Amino acid sequence: METTAEHILDAVERLVCIEGTRKLTIDAVAAEAGMSKGGVLYNFRSKQELLLGVIRRVVTEVRERTYALSDKLTEQGVACPILRASFQIYKEYREKTAPKALFALAAQEPELVAEFQDMSTEFGRAISSEISDPVLGHMCLLIIDGLYYRQALDIEHCSAGEIDELIDRVLEISSQNSRHAVLNAEAGN
Repeated sequence: METTAEHILDAVERLVCIEGTRKLTIDAVAAEAGMSKGGVLYNFRSKQELLLGVIRRVVTEVRERTYALSDKLTEQGVACPILRASFQIYKEYREKTAPKALFALAAQEPELVAEFQDMSTEFGRAISSEISDPVLGHMCLLIIDGLYYRQALDIEHCSAGEIDELIDRVLEISSQNSRHAVLNAEAGN
């Protein structure tokens, strides 16, 4: 069952998709949520708290989905499971308007960007541990970050198909240089 806070955050996401973050007000959120302004303010004291709540929810969802997919890939014996899961989640989010707007907003608000920084650092460490070549690991992180930032800033020089080809190529190269591949080669498999 959805809580009142989740209902309010759903309203914020809908508004961000329609209007972006500039026209987001407590009054607009209250109207979208079908509740009073006081009801919104009881749960979130400011627009900043609303945005932070939505960003935390998006970050939590990305983390959970990335690790769940990574666990499945690990069970299947796939090389670079966190890297693969990160790219898959990117593909799923690239068409969604709310995350694009939130990523862009977070880049402007120091308090909000910390949520994304923590997640990026966490995934970066995990990806680096999967790839035996540190330079290649760093390149993969920069590619993932670049894809998200280009999406947030709405910079499109490549089609989705071209980006998918890039992702496939990066995964191919990374898999050949994964710790999993190195261990198998050393074991003679």
